[in-house]
Amino acid sequence: MPVRIGDVELCRKPLVVGVLTNLYLSDAIAAKRAGADILELRVDFLGERDAARIREFMKKVKEGVGLPIIATNRAEREGGRFKGTEEERISLLKGVMGAADAVDVELFTALEDTGIVEKAAELGITTIISFHDFMGTPSRDEILSTINKMHALGDVAKVAVTPNSLEDALTLLEVTLSLRGGKPVVAISMGALGKHTRIIAPLYGSALTYGSVGESVAPGQLSVWELRRILDVLT
Repeated sequence: MPVRIGDVELCRKPLVVGVLTNLYLSDAIAAKRAGADILELRVDFLGERDAARIREFMKKVKEGVGLPIIATNRAEREGGRFKGTEEERISLLKGVMGAADAVDVELFTALEDTGIVEKAAELGITTIISFHDFMGTPSRDEILSTINKMHALGDVAKVAVTPNSLEDALTLLEVTLSLRGGKPVVAISMGALGKHTRIIAPLYGSALTYGSVGESVAPGQLSVWELRRILDVLT
């Protein structure tokens, strides 16, 4: 069965996710105009902790802009900016995900608190299980093992690693290509050495590539406009 985020089917073509870091409807509109297929709301970037207000914004975006939304409240240990306890972070994410079409959950979170994965299943929304390594790129076998763990827990496996050489970037692309046609995988090499993979990885089978709308949220991230224009030329 195809995996979808909202009404967007994954793995049929390169999809660009526009990353929102505030509650401005104008940014969501700008992301769509720039070519985003899906939006991600980074709750950890918001000063807002009222789940009801965040849900209301997400509903307005879906109604007014017409793009599905991924809800993410990234932990600090994996590059996020949420200030508070782990319990507060998870509680807020659970509080907003009812208005989302998908939720991004770190692998360590899903392993420690299966309740959030179960809640996503109850809501009928897609679960993205994510893993970030800001120090290096694991071996091919280690990446494959991690992806298998993520696919056992959720619908989409998202791996973001840091290359220390072009060979590291190539390793991730080779893994991505080898899994093409199976359960969705999102592959990202962060930083300057991996910047090109944000454009190339979708051609090797990465289901999504993430672009900034305003503030960049990850090392080497390109804008939605840049990603869409280049991918349109390549595909």
